[in-house]
Amino acid sequence: MPDDSDSFVPGPLDQFAPGLRKKAERFAALPVHPRVVHARAPSGDRTIVLASFAPPVSVRALAAALKPVVEAALLAELSRPAGELAEDDSTLVALELYTFCETPLDCAPAFALYAMSPASLDDVGTTGPLSLLRREAQLVDGDVADEARQRFRAPLVRSPHPLAARVARSLREAAPKEPWGATPGALARLCADQLAALGYDGVEPTREGIERLEAVVVHQSGGVLRWIEPILFQALCDLIAVAATVTFERPVQWGVCEPDEDTKLAPPPVLLAERDGESFHVPLGEHVLRWCVMPSAPGETIPTLGAWAEHEFT
Repeated sequence: MPDDSDSFVPGPLDQFAPGLRKKAERFAALPVHPRVVHARAPSGDRTIVLASFAPPVSVRALAAALKPVVEAALLAELSRPAGELAEDDSTLVALELYTFCETPLDCAPAFALYAMSPASLDDVGTTGPLSLLRREAQLVDGDVADEARQRFRAPLVRSPHPLAARVARSLREAAPKEPWGATPGALARLCADQLAALGYDGVEPTREGIERLEAVVVHQSGGVLRWIEPILFQALCDLIAVAATVTFERPVQWGVCEPDEDTKLAPPPVLLAERDGESFHVPLGEHVLRWCVMPSAPGETIPTLGAWAEHEFT
């Protein structure tokens, strides 16, 4: 990530919204702008910032438009290479969206699906994001209002497990610096060894072992964005891939997630698996994002990630 206090980053990922590599490209005014920016506070804390430059035709359409942009923005962060993470100790704290248009619709239910609720435009922390979005608005066709109308914010809620932050710090320092998939199983092994050294055994390439790691890194509350530190997210994906091969006996190949030369973004973890003599891709990063990071409904019972992995690969 760039080191300046407020900076543009390309987004979202190409598989969700192709053709966003040209930084000077012009955009139509849309209810969900297809690019995101990262705002960095003086403390170093970062926020992913989205924008709405046109009113939606319906609340359902807005919710559908939000899904790929929100997921891509989060996946881009979760897929940052270990070498980059080791050099950046900043903390991602929230996802925000600013609207620059009036609408007669009550759009709060659409934003609530992504744990975003109304927030004040007068907060001190809005200065940087608004400055970035006004600059972004210069690339949008049509008349775009100078002032934001509404702000919605979703804090990122992390696992309360006492080992989660500790092992994330140690993994950032010790993890292989190659892209995810370049050294299959190495990150999962290192994570398991470090947890064992802290007295937490049982992280193995099995359903139960996946559930042991899940219990440390995944927040269980509903209605919030359940953030996992990127190095732990990638270790969890690596462990699932090892389990697919070793325990579930499903031949898989790790995709090597080299960052793109232009955007510097790494693709999310992906596997090439075989079933009945045919190969197919498993978008592992997307699955883990939706299972463990995206908000669940309050009171919703979600099977464990280990149960999903066992079902997916057997």
